[in-house]
Amino acid sequence: MTGSGPRDESTRVARHLKVGETERVAVDTDDLGTYFVTQKSKPPFAKLVIVGGPGAGNARPIFPGTNSIGREASNRVPLDFGDDTISRKQHAVIVVDDRDGSMQILDGGKINPIVVNGTVVTGKSPIRIGDTIEIGTTTVLVEAL
Repeated sequence: MTGSGPRDESTRVARHLKVGETERVAVDTDDLGTYFVTQKSKPPFAKLVIVGGPGAGNARPIFPGTNSIGREASNRVPLDFGDDTISRKQHAVIVVDDRDGSMQILDGGKINPIVVNGTVVTGKSPIRIGDTIEIGTTTVLVEAL
């Protein structure tokens, strides 16, 4: 966009579910309760490596506790590489339990679905090192540090 007009900050739709696919179920992130324990003093647990889409080759750390993912810098994991199909705030949430090493991804209820290893996430889903996650038109790989 050029000129003096305001920039459109809305999220662009990347894909729609096809007839017959599982309908997405919104997760009320206000009900996550104990998931929202922020452990900022702990070192990163793993990282998301961008393997497709804008920002390919870059990486973002994920930490123990709650990691909101979106394109704004206010997210704990900002995917701010120019993919306007990622919502600005909390498109997805990754929760890391550093006691047992488990990770879960929760769909933030945004218009574009979260896809893990080719399967649309409805609600929450476990993730592991080596999984691929599609957020908007960006694909990330979950890697160990």
